This record gives sequence, structure tokens and C-alpha cells, in this order.
Amino acid sequence: MENKHSIIKLFRRLKLLGLVFMVIVSLTLISGFLYELISYKNVKSKFPPDGQMIDVGKREIHMNIQGTKTNLPPVVIETGTGSWSYDWSNVQQELSKHTQVITYDRAGYGWSDPPPNGFSVGTTIEDLSKILKFSEIETPVILVGHSVGGIYSRLFADRYPEKVFGLVLVDSRNEYFSEQATEYNNKFFETQDQTMNRFLSQIGIVRLLGANIFSNSIPDYISAEKYINVHWDAPFFKVLDEEIKEIEVSEKLLKDTQSLEDKPLTIVTPIDVELMALELEFSEQEANDLNRKWKDSQKRLTNLSTNSKFVLVANSTHSVMYDKPEVIIESILEMADEIN
Repeated sequence: MENKHSIIKLFRRLKLLGLVFMVIVSLTLISGFLYELISYKNVKSKFPPDGQMIDVGKREIHMNIQGTKTNLPPVVIETGTGSWSYDWSNVQQELSKHTQVITYDRAGYGWSDPPPNGFSVGTTIEDLSKILKFSEIETPVILVGHSVGGIYSRLFADRYPEKVFGLVLVDSRNEYFSEQATEYNNKFFETQDQTMNRFLSQIGIVRLLGANIFSNSIPDYISAEKYINVHWDAPFFKVLDEEIKEIEVSEKLLKDTQSLEDKPLTIVTPIDVELMALELEFSEQEANDLNRKWKDSQKRLTNLSTNSKFVLVANSTHSVMYDKPEVIIESILEMADEIN
């Protein structure tokens, strides 16, 4: 009988401990959620936008114009997946000595409000069109597209050819590689799910501890505090997840784009390809083959125009704007000089 009572007491204690644990977890989650909510609302006062907020229809997009009008065409930068205007601030600052330069944050990125109905390529292209209209800079422009930004740049140039002088594609995603590396893409996109990041950002963990996981490879001009507080919030990770899932669809849209004819086109890509195929459990031989396919796809992009250049970048990762910004700047200025 005593043994039976001991077991009952033990169960009661375990139940009590379980309830206490659940209360602690619940209070922690609620506190984290409130911390994130308050911090999110105060972001723009603590970290004011670098540029200006413009109305694109019941939401705002952050746009930053630097430089003054010259005889060179204006430059517009379309960032890669997960990247925002701040990542290109060094390139923008240097280029602004020569002409007007626009950077902006896509919907849900940086200071920009998230899209009302989730990410879409169409909305992204139309947002850029509205930015050019609002900015009142003279078009056509040189459009610089990095990574997935290269997709949006090409689709924009196809829809609004009269607004684009030329394209500079920096290690751009493209339809050629996606057709040749289906298995790689499937594995790669499986690793890009943002569900956990979104949850951690919703309860304030990313904002609170993000600095501890911030990459050491980020250049000195980037403030980890600003990056984490402005960019890495719950709306961003939601949009990022949606955007990543749409990349393959976006790449297929490129098949229907028209030739650029003789519009200036410059392809900039690192000599050492950064695909992380070994980390995705491909063999060394398969990794080398994938690297070759990526380089081949970059070279094939030059066929989009009869007036193209191919620039290989030494000692650079995929983030050329961090590692070798001078190569991008030189490529843009060379194109601008050619146009004039």
C-alpha cells in the first residue's frame, strides 16, 4: 500500500513539474513575442531608413538615391536573395561619385513593408517600375542584378525594354543551370527552408542573439546590430521563404524572354564557384561537374546580347559586392562610357 501511495505522489510531482515547465515556457514565449513586437515597432525610430519611404499602394517601399545627374546613365541595383540595399552601400557610395545610383529593399526586406498577398515575381517587377517613376530619374538605366536579382533584372528588361540601357549580371541565377542541375537544385532548396528562422524571429531570439551568429566574413562597413534589427525580422523570413520557393518558377519565365539584341550586357562571375556541393553530399567529381555547369551557364548568358562582355573575378565568393566591389564598379562605368 505504501508503494502505491509513493507512486501516486511521484506522478503528482511529475505532473506539477510538467505544469511549472509549461508555464515557464509559455511565459518565455509570450515575453519573447512582446519583446519582438515592441522592437519591431521601434525599428524605424532607432534605425532610420537610409533613404526615403515611398507609397506603392497601401504599403511603403524603401528607396535610396545617391549622386547627382551627369551625362552617364543612372544605375539601379537589384539585390540577391536575402540581400538588401545596405549590402550594396559601399558600391552605391563609390558609383554615386559618377552618376545617380538607386538601391531599394524589395517588399518585406529591410525597411520595406511586406507584400500583402505574399511574394510574387510580378509584384517585384512592378514595384521596381513604380520606384523609377517616383524617383523621376531619367530612364533608361543600367540595371545591376546579383544572384536571383539577375532574374528580376532580365524579366524587368523584357517587360520594360525602353527603361533599360544595359544589364550587369553578377553571378546571376539562370535557366541554363537549373535545367542541367535538377538534383542539385532540389537538394539545395531543401536546405533553404526558413520555418525555424521565422519562428525564432517571432519570439525575439534572432533580434536578441543574432549578433552571436553573424558571419565574420561580413565587411567592416556592415553593422551587425543594424542588419539584425532592421532586416532579420519575422516578415522578412516569411517573404524570404516564399521567394526561395518561387525561384525555380522564376527561372522558367526566363525562357520566354526576348533577345536583348545589341543592348550592352556584362556578365560578372567568380573564378572559384561557390555551390557548396560537397556539403550537400555530392561526390568530389559531381561537385566539379556542377561547378563546370555553373561556369558554362554564366558564359551562355553572354548570348543574350550581341554586345556582351564576360568578366571573371579572382579571389571572390558569390558575394562579389563584398569581396571585389571594384570589379562591379569598373564593369558598370565601362558600360556607361560605352553608352555615351
